Amino acid sequence: MYSAIVVIFDGCSVRSLRRARTRCLRSIAEEGVFTFKCKSVLPSVTYTAHASIVTGLYPEKHGIVGNCFYDRELNRIVDFDKVDANKYLFSKTVMEKIEGTKLCVGEPFTKGCDVVVSKKEIQTKPLFMQDIYALNITMELMKKYRPVFTIVNLPGIDAISEIYGPLSKKLISHLEKVDETVCELKRVASGIYDDYLLVILADHGMVSVRKKVDLNKVLKNTPAVICVSHRAAHMYFMENIDVEEIAGKLRGDSRFELVISGSKLSKYKLAHVRSGDIVVLAKKGYEIGRKDLKGSHGGLSEEEFHVPLIVNKPEFADLLIDSNITVVPRIVLRYLNEKEALNIASKYLEKADPAHGPQHTLRVLNLATELALKYRADVEAVRIASIFHDAGKGVCPENHELKSAIIAEKFLRKKTCSGTFIDKVKNIIIKHHKEPDELESVEEKILWDADKLDALGLTGLFRCLLEAGFYGKTISNAIKHAKRDLKEFKNKMHFPETARLAEIKEHNVVKCLEKFNKELSYLCKRIRKIRLRLR
Repeated sequence: MYSAIVVIFDGCSVRSLRRARTRCLRSIAEEGVFTFKCKSVLPSVTYTAHASIVTGLYPEKHGIVGNCFYDRELNRIVDFDKVDANKYLFSKTVMEKIEGTKLCVGEPFTKGCDVVVSKKEIQTKPLFMQDIYALNITMELMKKYRPVFTIVNLPGIDAISEIYGPLSKKLISHLEKVDETVCELKRVASGIYDDYLLVILADHGMVSVRKKVDLNKVLKNTPAVICVSHRAAHMYFMENIDVEEIAGKLRGDSRFELVISGSKLSKYKLAHVRSGDIVVLAKKGYEIGRKDLKGSHGGLSEEEFHVPLIVNKPEFADLLIDSNITVVPRIVLRYLNEKEALNIASKYLEKADPAHGPQHTLRVLNLATELALKYRADVEAVRIASIFHDAGKGVCPENHELKSAIIAEKFLRKKTCSGTFIDKVKNIIIKHHKEPDELESVEEKILWDADKLDALGLTGLFRCLLEAGFYGKTISNAIKHAKRDLKEFKNKMHFPETARLAEIKEHNVVKCLEKFNKELSYLCKRIRKIRLRLR
């Protein structure tokens, strides 16, 4: 049983997290992968960022352009704190793409979830208890429903940062308590699932603010509807007004970091019918909203735009390179697809000889992944190909690579993968039994090396013994097989690392066979002596 779990530290800046003593988060980062340079989206506010996290898309696609927007057709402002934001989401969520039970706790967007604890319920608790409550109820519901996917949002971090400041002692102390509860979440997940993915990130960061900007005063008598999302605002003009002239004046105001208008909205992924004629982002230190806050967000400063992203599994390192928060659904779906693929491949391999069983597949998968990460290959294609590369042996050992490719194709088509990706995976699988000079892509060479290395050394020898036993052959047959593989593959590796491993494996198996032969020779001599005594 497996599951994917996403925990969102709402409004947690990288600086705040670094300042706190977060033993659990650091251990997760050390066992997996992490980055402190994951980018949020613009505007870097809660509803826009969460929509991007659950859909994997930018505001120009999902339509949540801020914490509020002006509906031109209905002539009214839509405030997502006061309505069901799900009704305004244009795109499918990751929850809608996953089969099985899905759990949402404190998450503003819940389309596709089967079990929901609303953000409003979480926020009815005392401020410093909201996040602990969210995590505790998540653990209770995980035990009860055993969901295949869980997403939990911690809104208290955001509120504490705004009220007391992003580097305040109160926030740092709170983060340390949350960290302890995340440790408990890990223990619960380990007790429920055989394996689980844990993704921890912030939707946006937080920056200190000291002054406020009143856009109505800036515009003076120019009629406009202004929808403020903290340090960002959409400005909608009611009459035939020269928008570019107003944009030019705003750009000349030192209190604004960025003024976006017209065609430039597409550059920032904000070209949507709901966006204002002009979008403004305040300069660091300024708040556009009316509230007196010590911390805020919505802009482009590093503190609010760069967020932590931690994944407990190192094989997702490729997706963290130059990443942004839209990557979360891709991480989740890749994990769940791979776990499903492993289950399918394992069922086929039940009928194969034990030398080509699930353990061989896992060893090949792990080594191929390491190579794919090192050589910047297509990690997802390499991993799926590794999972299915021997599945066809459960159908028929002869030409099994062709059958394996067909099994993989059937699975990937069900997952609506692109034809280009499917063809790449099939080629990797088909060519893992070709001659080295027939291999073209780095991915094909990676699987070839990983598969052949598992045929060498002591592992290869023991696999030959397993296969010989399965087919009713002798130890002598198994040793000949191991020697044949060693001679055929050891000098054909494509990478320095695999060539070195092949040398080590050769050394190990030669030494082992020398000892084996000495033992046989000694036993033969002892038997001859015993026979002579009996005479």
